[in-house]
Amino acid sequence: MFDSLLQDTSDRIVQYLAEADPLVEPAHLLNLDISGLRLVLDPGEDGLPTAAHKSTLRYWRGLTAVDGVPDQLKVDPNRLQSALGYLMLIDVLEEPAGFRYALYGSKIANISGFDMTGKTVWEIDTQKDIQVFFAASYLAVMALRRPLFTAHEAPPAITTSLWNRLILPLGDNGTIKRFLVCNVPIQDGVPV
Repeated sequence: MFDSLLQDTSDRIVQYLAEADPLVEPAHLLNLDISGLRLVLDPGEDGLPTAAHKSTLRYWRGLTAVDGVPDQLKVDPNRLQSALGYLMLIDVLEEPAGFRYALYGSKIANISGFDMTGKTVWEIDTQKDIQVFFAASYLAVMALRRPLFTAHEAPPAITTSLWNRLILPLGDNGTIKRFLVCNVPIQDGVPV
């Protein structure tokens, strides 16, 4: 039952991105209670809100790729200095809809009040709709094999900021095994 809900949400994300109708509110289409939700497939650098997002996308695009997916072992953290603290590495697990944080940026942990390193997306202390949205977003990126930018308002218990995530697939010989995610909260137009 839950797997079908998750797959349905992922399919709806893919459908929304294919139709790209600016008049349709993504949260409504996805049937999720998430404020300020925005989805952009293949964002350009000019459409990204922070220097950390822009440099991460530029770096990812410069990596050698197989079938459009850069090799996860080629990522050099030293080349991502401007985004450190805002980066997450999320491993794709064997079980359905299993996504585990191999790295959870220190700035993200400080703002959210918890460190998810070693934990799965289902262990995040947040509302169920956000957990479903995160996992469905990763499934959608796996299906599309392209970058996805998302934005949503954080639950007020965490912060009053807008969380901006750039999700980039990484893999092994073209098979997606991991995501490089730059996740920057912005409050009053300024990265937190």
